[in-house]
Amino acid sequence: MVAQTATAEAPVRRLGPAWIGRAHASGWLLLLPSLITLVILFVVPLLSVVVDSFTEPTSGLGNYASLFTDGYTLRVLGRTLLVALVVSVVGALLAFPYAYAMTLVGPVMRAVLVTVALVPFWTSMLARNFAWLVLLQDGGVIQRMLRPFGLGHVTLLGTTLAVGISMTQVLLPFLALPMYSAMSQIDGRLVAAGESLGAPRRRAFRKIYLPLSAPGVIAGMSLVFVLALGFYVTPALLGSTRNAMIAQVINVRTKELLDFGGAGAMGVFLLVVTLVVLGLSRRLAGQNVTVAAAGAQPARAGAGKDRSAAVRPWLRVHTTIVAIILVVPTLVVIPMSFSSAQTFQFPPHQWSLRWYERLFTSPEWTAAILNTLQVGIFTALIATVLGTTAAFGLMRLRPRWRGAVNGFLLSPMIVPHILVALVVFAAFLRRGLNGTLIGIILAHTALALPFVVIAVTARLQGMDTRLPSVAASLGASPVSALRRVTLPLVLPGILSGAVLAFVTSLDEVIIALFLQAPGAITLPVQMFNSVTVQIDPTISAASSLMVVLVSVPILVAQVAGARRGKRGTR
Repeated sequence: MVAQTATAEAPVRRLGPAWIGRAHASGWLLLLPSLITLVILFVVPLLSVVVDSFTEPTSGLGNYASLFTDGYTLRVLGRTLLVALVVSVVGALLAFPYAYAMTLVGPVMRAVLVTVALVPFWTSMLARNFAWLVLLQDGGVIQRMLRPFGLGHVTLLGTTLAVGISMTQVLLPFLALPMYSAMSQIDGRLVAAGESLGAPRRRAFRKIYLPLSAPGVIAGMSLVFVLALGFYVTPALLGSTRNAMIAQVINVRTKELLDFGGAGAMGVFLLVVTLVVLGLSRRLAGQNVTVAAAGAQPARAGAGKDRSAAVRPWLRVHTTIVAIILVVPTLVVIPMSFSSAQTFQFPPHQWSLRWYERLFTSPEWTAAILNTLQVGIFTALIATVLGTTAAFGLMRLRPRWRGAVNGFLLSPMIVPHILVALVVFAAFLRRGLNGTLIGIILAHTALALPFVVIAVTARLQGMDTRLPSVAASLGASPVSALRRVTLPLVLPGILSGAVLAFVTSLDEVIIALFLQAPGAITLPVQMFNSVTVQIDPTISAASSLMVVLVSVPILVAQVAGARRGKRGTR
C-alpha cells in the first residue's frame, strides 16, 4: 500500500515545466522588494543627478566642458587618476609576493597570513587613517625614523605622498586576496615541469606562473583603482586643499556651494571611468571582481593538497614587512587610547583611562555611539531580510536573467562611494530626509544589501538543491521544508550577511558625513570631526572601540561558521 502510494504520488513532484514556470515567477516575487528598494534609493536618485549634470544651472554640456577646460578641475582629475594608478601598481608589487608566499607555506602559516590580510577588514577605516595621521605627523614615528638618513625634517602630513601611503595600506587586502584566490588554483608542478624541460627557474616562473596568475592580478588592480577614485576620508585627513582629490571637490561643490550640476558631472565622469575599468578587467581577467570587494574568502590552496614548499629568504623578509604594514594601524591606535597626553602622541609617555572616561561620559560621544548602534542594527535587519529574499529569488531565475539581476543588485558596491553620497544627499535633500537617522538607515541599507546577497547566494550555491525535494517527497509541506531543511542550511550565510551589513553601516562615514545634523551624528562622523574641526584625543579611545565593534562580530561569525563546518563533516 505504501509502495502504491509512493508510486502514485511520484509523478506529482512538481518538476515539470509548470512547476519550473511557477518557480521563476516566485523568484521575481522574492526579488521585487530588493529591486524596488534599489530603484527608489539608488537608481532614481542617480538618474536625477545625471539629469542635473546636463540641466543645472543651464541646459547643455557646460558642466562637462568645464571638467576639461577649467584648469583647477582638470588638475584635480589628473591627480586623482594618477594617485589611483600609483596606489594600484605599488600595492600590486607589495601584494603579489605576499600572496605567492601564502601558496607556498604550510596550512598553519597560511591561515596566519590570511588572517593578517583580513585585519584591515576588521579595523575601522577612520581608525586606520587616524593611525597614519599620528605616524606621519611632524615629530611622528616615521619622521623620527628618517632622521638617521638626514630626512628627519621632511614634511609628510598634508602631502599627496601621505595620502598614497595610507591608501595603499588600506587597499592592500583587495589586492592580496584576489591574487591568492587565483594563485591557489595554479598547479605548482607546472613550473617544475618547465624547469625539467630546460627552462631556468625565473624564465619558467615568468612564462608559466605569471600568465596563469594574471586574472587575480588584473582583478585586484582594477578593483583597487576603482575604489581609490572615490576615496574621501583619507585625502581629507592626510592631504590638504592644495593637493585635493576629486572626492573633496565633489564634497565642497555639493554641501557648500550646492552646485549639483558641476558635482554631478564629476560623479558621472567617475562612474564612466569605473565602468570602463571594470569592463576591461572583467574581459581580461574572466572573473567577477566585485565579489572580492565583499571580502570573499579565497579558495583553499591546491584544493586540499599540501603545497607547502621552501620560502626563500627574500620572500620571508618581504612577507614580514607587508604583514607589519597591514597590522600597523591596530598596533598604533590601541596603545594611544591609554595615553594621558592632550595631543596625538605615539608612543604614549604616560598612561591613563581619561579618554575612555570621556568617551562614555561626554554627551556628544555617547549620543554618537547610540546613534551608530541604532543605525547599524536597523540597517542589518532590513538589509538581511531584503538580501536573503533576493538571494532565494536569484536562485529561482532563469540563467539568462540571473547574471543581469545579480549585477544590478551588486551595483551599489562598484559605484564610487563619493558618488553614492552625492546621489543620496541630492535625493534626500528634496525629500526632507537629510539630517535624520531614518535617512542614514535607508542609505546604509542600499549600501549593505549587496553584501547580504553575496553571502547568502554563496551559501545557496553550495547547498544540495535536492534536499528540499527529498523533504517534500517524504510529506513535508513547502513551508515546513523551508523551515526545517533550507533555512538551517542557509543560516550561516544569513548570519554572515547580517554581520557584514552591520559592519558596513558601523564603519561607513562618507554618506553619514553628507547626511549629518546635530541630532543625527554617528560615531565615525564624530571621530572625523574630532580631527578636522577640533583636536580631541578622545578619537583614540573611539578608534579602539570601533576596532572592537567591527572585529568581534566578524570573528564570532567566523568561529561559528568554522564550528558548524566541523559538525557538518562529522
